[in-house]
Amino acid sequence: MTEALDALVVGGGPTGLTMAGELARRGLTVRIVDKATAPPPDHSRALAVQTRTMELFGAMGLLDAALAHARRVEGLNVLLASGRRARLPIFDFPELATPVPGVFVIQQFDTENVLASRLPGLGVKLERGVELAAYAQDSDGVTCTLRRADGSAEEVRAKWLLGCDGARSAVRKGADIAFEGDTYDDHCALGDLVVDWPLPDGEIYLSPSRRGVAAAFPVPGNHRFRIILIRPEASPAHGAPPSLEEFEGMMREMIPVPFQVQKAIVLSRYRLHHRVATRLRDGRVFLAGDAAHIHSPAGGQGMNTGIQDAYNLAWKLAAVEQGRMPAWVLDSYEAERLPVARRLVAFTDRLFGALAGHGPVGRTLRAVAPRLVSRAFGIAAVQRRIVGFVSQLKIRYRKSPLSVQIGAAPERGPRAGDRAPDAVLRDEAGEQVHLFDAMRGLGSTLLLFTGRQPADGAARERARQLAAQRSGPDVKVLVIGARADGGGYADPDGRAHAAYGVEAAAAVLVRPDGYIGVRSDPLDERALGRALDRIFTRRADGAER
Repeated sequence: MTEALDALVVGGGPTGLTMAGELARRGLTVRIVDKATAPPPDHSRALAVQTRTMELFGAMGLLDAALAHARRVEGLNVLLASGRRARLPIFDFPELATPVPGVFVIQQFDTENVLASRLPGLGVKLERGVELAAYAQDSDGVTCTLRRADGSAEEVRAKWLLGCDGARSAVRKGADIAFEGDTYDDHCALGDLVVDWPLPDGEIYLSPSRRGVAAAFPVPGNHRFRIILIRPEASPAHGAPPSLEEFEGMMREMIPVPFQVQKAIVLSRYRLHHRVATRLRDGRVFLAGDAAHIHSPAGGQGMNTGIQDAYNLAWKLAAVEQGRMPAWVLDSYEAERLPVARRLVAFTDRLFGALAGHGPVGRTLRAVAPRLVSRAFGIAAVQRRIVGFVSQLKIRYRKSPLSVQIGAAPERGPRAGDRAPDAVLRDEAGEQVHLFDAMRGLGSTLLLFTGRQPADGAARERARQLAAQRSGPDVKVLVIGARADGGGYADPDGRAHAAYGVEAAAAVLVRPDGYIGVRSDPLDERALGRALDRIFTRRADGAER
């Protein structure tokens, strides 16, 4: 057995690729294995990439590569019985304060290639045809038995085992973690089609009807859509893929616009499940992605949630393993991500039950849903709520042990545990700089706001002193004021202060994953120091505390 790895990642999908890449980028020794000898067919896998995931691609240096494969979704539509559309524009919400607004369509094969593209440069190779056959853990690590497709076996020692191996996770089963939930009793069919109809490309269409729910998602290419049909009835016992004639017949019963299928690339049937692991950690073993939670595709959240699981855990695991943060920080992974998974499964379960429910109640809801949604789409508050959910920019960790609110919570602006918004600043040369770009790096960023009004000399000097005291290998410090003084950034129009709900001097610690860990408003240097000393295990000069 070779020297122990820092981490063994099981599962080569988007979650595992994100996990392996982020651990390696942060200096850990990593192997990633996947049982499959090749990726599964792309027709039944994820398409939607949400705004929050695109922000993470930016943090990983992969945004341009992802955008090269992406098609931006222009709007979400509900089809009325008359064939008219109730439309919600997806990315026309500047208050979300993101440099990459919108929902994007990227085929999962391309998403995986983008995530895998950086692994060779980090010294990591995705090992296909390698299965986790068994493992046993102790206080110092995990001993894993790997089996290759040719039957040969290898014993590997790793300090941490990361289960990113899907709904049938061998890692989860080995830890004896329950996967609670059920399977929907509905007939689900999928078609990857080139279709001629009066509906514009590049948009999502939802069509509730008495016979069930149809959804159409744009796929890169002219007039190409992935059509999902959910009917509140038992699936055929044979389970064979539907014929084109059968699929078209179901479409005509559920989609109220004329159409002609020009080409059927794939037709299939499948089952939908809703399950959540009872816990995400067992000692030195963690679960992420579909190994931890699966649900209906409502809202296009599944793959995105897994990528965010991986990003959340990777920076914490690296910081703890390298001694830069105390061990208790790892407890925050389950504290933050398990409630997200439970809320997501509960919400999609309610939404699925309402739209695909059996019996007269379900049929009535589907009949009236288009008219109700048509009215709701005209209400600004509803629009913001829908876009906030779909984009995943409204996920919060306010109850996390890593979230510390010093002083009263702001009436406007993000609290500790909320996502940190982007803003446009100016550097000393007067050039525009996105705050996200200024914060980019492997560590945390401490934002020192000096207030909307120009600070006096003493206040500027105190900000510089505090920045010097707290800047170090684990924390970058940015001073943001009305003017760019002494290496800081200018916020002349006050938009950055407004985005963070700040009026006077305040401090905001932004974690490596873009969430606010500590907020001190008004600035309380002693309380801020105690909070930072609790989170970080070494001083700004790199010495251990």
